[in-house]
Amino acid sequence: MGRDGKPTRNKILAESKELIFENGFSGTSIDQILERTGITKGAFFYHFKTKNLLAKALIEEFAREDIHHMNEVLKATEHLKEDPLARLLQFIQEFIDTMSGLTEPHTCLYASYTYEQNQFDEQTLNHIAETLLTWRATMTQLIKAVLREYDPKVKIDLQSLADHTLVIFEGAFMVSKALQGGDLTADHLKHLKTYFELLFQPKSPSQL
Repeated sequence: MGRDGKPTRNKILAESKELIFENGFSGTSIDQILERTGITKGAFFYHFKTKNLLAKALIEEFAREDIHHMNEVLKATEHLKEDPLARLLQFIQEFIDTMSGLTEPHTCLYASYTYEQNQFDEQTLNHIAETLLTWRATMTQLIKAVLREYDPKVKIDLQSLADHTLVIFEGAFMVSKALQGGDLTADHLKHLKTYFELLFQPKSPSQL
């Protein structure tokens, strides 16, 4: 173990997350975590005084990685900002590429936690909501940029459309896990990309 104990802490977080994906939070005991990690109870409580503090640390790390990935995709598509629809479509394509080829269902701590809300404190649940709101804000800005150059072929609600991306992700995660097959997320993101392609048409010159 490193002097600062970081490897042990990271091991606890990694193995705890996998156990929660398998058993849920309430179905994951500290004894199971100790067995999976091979550490002592004293080492566990050195890093996390309570199971709830572990839950908070897990969701903070998961959300941080999630938003980091989202921001990396934003950077990767920035060169397309002069054509906002092309950027939006490529933004989705980046996630299609990430999810393609997964042989096991992708799992998400947001869903795991919200299914057992009574197990977590308000601060932990608020952290999930704030992260999803960050996603909503990002999608809203991407779609707003499209609307400056393109018209929707049907009436849309901007916030609901922005949220639809999150619904696709979380819904695909849940269905993939329920069917215990390969991950379906890439397939459903392809449908989302096609929907955006069909939804918008260039504004007429008189509108620009």
